[in-house]
Amino acid sequence: GTPLEHTYVGATVLATSESDVASLKQSLIDKGYIAQSAEDLMGFLFQFINVLMGVLIGFGALAVLTSVFGIINTQYISVLERTQQIGLMKALGMRGNSVSRLFQFEAAWIGFLGGAVGAALAAVLGWVLNPIITEALGLSEGTYLLIFEPIAIAIMIVVLVIIAMLAGWFPARKAAKLDPIEALRTE
Repeated sequence: GTPLEHTYVGATVLATSESDVASLKQSLIDKGYIAQSAEDLMGFLFQFINVLMGVLIGFGALAVLTSVFGIINTQYISVLERTQQIGLMKALGMRGNSVSRLFQFEAAWIGFLGGAVGAALAAVLGWVLNPIITEALGLSEGTYLLIFEPIAIAIMIVVLVIIAMLAGWFPARKAAKLDPIEALRTE
């Protein structure tokens, strides 16, 4: 056969104790081999997971930013479509603060529904993907990478409601400042 047929791609060397790992690794490197310990591989794996988490956090931040603009746009359109109703409410004695609170409540409701639906979809997706990932990575049964903490999900939904209320503040302010007579005249 050819020399290529008798070449090994890799070999596993077991150290007798944990203290021998570094010296064994160095002796293999001195002989011209590339040596990696289990600790090196774990470091690489954790680095990969940290990069992956950073990418996911970036996508999450982009999704939150997009949803903020979506809520602002939706609320502005709602104010424009309901200008006559707002004018009627104000003409009948509803204060600007009450109109503003109405639109902020709607924005909070949008944030709550978006967060609840998103959390439910993520939990279902995690429930489906966890066994697949566990099997693909050869992890032991019951080891899951996608973990959902109820407290973290509740905090996330509360934060989304607050963000939605802040996003709805500008349209709510516009609705509160509408002149009732001008609002009733709009078509």
